[in-house]
Formats: sequence, C-alpha cells, structure tokens
Amino acid sequence: MTDFIPPSPEELNDKFPNFEVESFIAKGGMGAVYLGRQISLDRPVAIKILPPELSEDKAYLASFESEAKALAKLNHTNLVGIFDFGQLDGMFYIIMEYVPGRSLYYTAHGQAVDELEAGILITDICKGLAHAHEHDILHRDIKPANILIDDEARPMIVDFGLAQPISDNDH
Repeated sequence: MTDFIPPSPEELNDKFPNFEVESFIAKGGMGAVYLGRQISLDRPVAIKILPPELSEDKAYLASFESEAKALAKLNHTNLVGIFDFGQLDGMFYIIMEYVPGRSLYYTAHGQAVDELEAGILITDICKGLAHAHEHDILHRDIKPANILIDDEARPMIVDFGLAQPISDNDH
C-alpha cells in the first residue's frame, strides 16, 4: 500500500453527501483516515477508507470488514465507537467516533510517564480489552499506536483490523 495516494477531502465530499470531509488525518496499514462531520447530527466523525485497489484482495477486505463488525458489537468508554460501514463506488469505508488527541505512541514516546497516570491508562486499556473479550472479540494488535489518548487523557482502543472471534482454542 506504499503507492496508495489518499484522495483529497474535496474528492471524498462528493462520495459522502451526508458528511463533510474536513481534513486528512493519517495513512496507515488499512487505508486512510479523515476528520469529517456528520451533517445531520452535527458531530465530528473519523472516516476510514480502504484503497480501491485493495477491494479486490479478499483477505484484506475481510480484515477491514472484520474491524467494522467487531467494533459494532462493542460499546465501551475505552473502545472507539462505530457508526457505519459500507461501500461506495468500489471504495470500502468505516465511519467511527472521532477521538481528538494523539496516539499513546506519540503522546509518551521518549518521555517518562508519571507512575500513577501510567497505572490509570493501563487499567482503562485493560477494561476496554476485557469488554471486547466478554463479547468474544480478540484485538490481536495492541500497541501504543493503536491507543488514542483523548483530550481528557482517556485511552481509546482503535484499529480492530486484525480482530477475530475468540474460539475454544484461544487461551
């Protein structure tokens, strides 16, 4: 996906008439993410798109769909919420809760974190993961880059692209 050039927000506005795509946020392993606004409810959202050329890759598409379905089953303070999933003109997308802030990787990378603050973050992350596990979802890619820290210093787990249902063989 290194050759993937994410479309501009203006290009996406034509595809998402119920949303105003305001700006590009980032490009990652599963596509690109944009800041948008859901017009009907006047709320910020994150719009994640899959590169059109990857929509032919059944394994990659299954991973993207798995993320959407895994998130849709979950409702927890420390897990990003999902609002919609679909396909437009061969481009797959997920509309998610927008989390203002930065990833734990960029927030704490190279800096000492207060022990009490670290303990609270770890406890909240564990609560979010426990909620996912209670709903038979295994994240499989927990790392600082997949934990967003919002404006209230609350961790939000994102990127369930490698998630899978927990089976009897999982420990």
